[in-house]
Amino acid sequence: MKKTLISLFLVLGAASFADTGKIEARGGIDFGGKYHYGGNYKDQKTKNSSGEIGVEYRNEVVPGLEVGGGTAFQFHKDLKDKVSGQNEKNYSSVPVYATAKYTFDTQTAVKPYLKGDLGYSFNSGNHDYGTLGKFEAKNGLYYGVGGGINFNNVNVELMYKENQGDYKYEGPLGVSRKYDANYRRVSLGVGYDFNLGN
Repeated sequence: MKKTLISLFLVLGAASFADTGKIEARGGIDFGGKYHYGGNYKDQKTKNSSGEIGVEYRNEVVPGLEVGGGTAFQFHKDLKDKVSGQNEKNYSSVPVYATAKYTFDTQTAVKPYLKGDLGYSFNSGNHDYGTLGKFEAKNGLYYGVGGGINFNNVNVELMYKENQGDYKYEGPLGVSRKYDANYRRVSLGVGYDFNLGN
């Protein structure tokens, strides 16, 4: 929660010095989310719902092209444990990222756009198995790419997103290892643009 608030204040703080551009409040849900655990492991199936809430600031630098930054709180799907058959909580993420959005001028109220995000994902979550050791989530790269449509300041978009990270394992007798744990999914998002300086 602390990382979420700090990231939110960074984005809103930067936007508060701007008298142009826009702030977008947004949310989304995930489809087909899977965890990829390194080259020796297959993608792991997931259960339950996941999604995000976030905010972005963007400013138009040339006609149609907006650039800026954003942050979000992303709650990821649970992992389906193959041995126990139980659902296990995985990490959640707070990415801080740069974003670019290009909107096509269609001369109509409905305008399609392409969008890309690139930044750093602060991941949090751990599993403690007592004498068997514990796993702690570590941070990594975040990116997203996709497109959508804008209508009267409302954005509806579909993006492919990935939070990269790993789990650090601390076991008995000082055993320590790291395992890739990258979360990949398709995200359906809805947002609303608040124009500044108008």
